[in-house]
Amino acid sequence: MAQRVYAYGIVVLPPPHVRREIAALRRRHPVLHASVPPHITVKAPFVLRSTGAWALERLEEICAAHEPFELELDGLDSFGTEVLYVRVAESEPLRRLHQDLVDGLAGYVETLRDRYEGKAYTPHLTVADHLTPEEFALARRELAGWHPRARFEVDAVHLLRGWNRWDVTRSIPLSCEL
Repeated sequence: MAQRVYAYGIVVLPPPHVRREIAALRRRHPVLHASVPPHITVKAPFVLRSTGAWALERLEEICAAHEPFELELDGLDSFGTEVLYVRVAESEPLRRLHQDLVDGLAGYVETLRDRYEGKAYTPHLTVADHLTPEEFALARRELAGWHPRARFEVDAVHLLRGWNRWDVTRSIPLSCEL
């Protein structure tokens, strides 16, 4: 039997009250389906090129070089008519962390969707994805009065591992301890 190859992602998990709010919206509005739990991607999904130990060690080194920072969520937006998301306000610390992870893990991982990285990186919290144009129009109508806002501190990133579903396999603190 062939060994299963997992994909990984590096994300910020919003605070529990934000995750609960998104989950409740998804339950109340069936059109708001999403393939992953609420999160903000920091490094696009990837597969390991060799042993995971080296990549994990490098990930911890990169995170140790970054201080905790604050993020702000502010309003709804979309990528075309396929994805509805909560905007993440511009954050230089998040952009630096993203770019350091892209650069620092390049030799250890094969990114599956690198078109979303570097200058194309748009931090966001997905509310619904894989929408048809009809579902998108319905979702926009149903959420017309919803104006999501939240501010929270990011003191760690989380390594997700996925196959049919994504699970947190490790939390890596930001510490600026170099």
